[in-house]
Amino acid sequence: MKNLSEMNQTIHRSVSPISLAMSELTTLLSSGGSIFEIFAGLLVLHMIYQRIRRRAKVYLLDFTCYRAPDSNRVPMSTLLETIYLDDHLDQESIDFQARVLERSWLSNQTSIPPSLMEIPLKKCLSAVQIETTTTLFTSVEDLLKKNKLSPRSIDILITNCSLHAPTPSLSAMLINKFHMRSNIKSFNLSGMGCAAGILSVGLANDLLQVHRGSLALIVSTEALNTHWYIGKDRSMLLTNCLFRMGAAAVLMSSN
Repeated sequence: MKNLSEMNQTIHRSVSPISLAMSELTTLLSSGGSIFEIFAGLLVLHMIYQRIRRRAKVYLLDFTCYRAPDSNRVPMSTLLETIYLDDHLDQESIDFQARVLERSWLSNQTSIPPSLMEIPLKKCLSAVQIETTTTLFTSVEDLLKKNKLSPRSIDILITNCSLHAPTPSLSAMLINKFHMRSNIKSFNLSGMGCAAGILSVGLANDLLQVHRGSLALIVSTEALNTHWYIGKDRSMLLTNCLFRMGAAAVLMSSN
């Protein structure tokens, strides 16, 4: 990993622009160059064209997943107690969630934000902001430390969170937090549901085809506080039973 930037610079130095090759070839033709020189010029031009035309190979270099502290752990019994004490739910809704949780096979080691363990639940912008920044910042910091990377070595940043789209964006918060370069290519995806993570990988793949040898960082999360449902619609209550606190940071590159 420490030689990745050096490899990137070597690749860019070894590939001259087509315009330069065309200029050299034009000079040869106008000056009456030999057949061998003209042939060599055409061969170089062809090799450059083939390299540019060839699709780059994109690699997953590493990733980290957010692991919440034990203080955020929510055993099944604790969550059921919180549900039973919720004044917004009737007995039928409580029983429905209890049945789903019992059959969900979720571990007692899963976590939710502290704001959702309070009675009554604390749903507000400040709480969701704390949740998202905690998961995102921790994931990115762990990934950078694990690979001994400087935040300024990141060329492309993509964040995604479906239901929390603040201003400044999550990507802007990461850039500011880790003092990334001002010319970094940053993208913030929201409102795309569970497919957002896959779409982020697809976007990174497309960008790395163009910006070869760059380092792309994808950070994916979901904000529980925002979408925690308080009501009696069973289809909406289902998300409360299945989603938990988490995030992932993914590092990709191409050659």
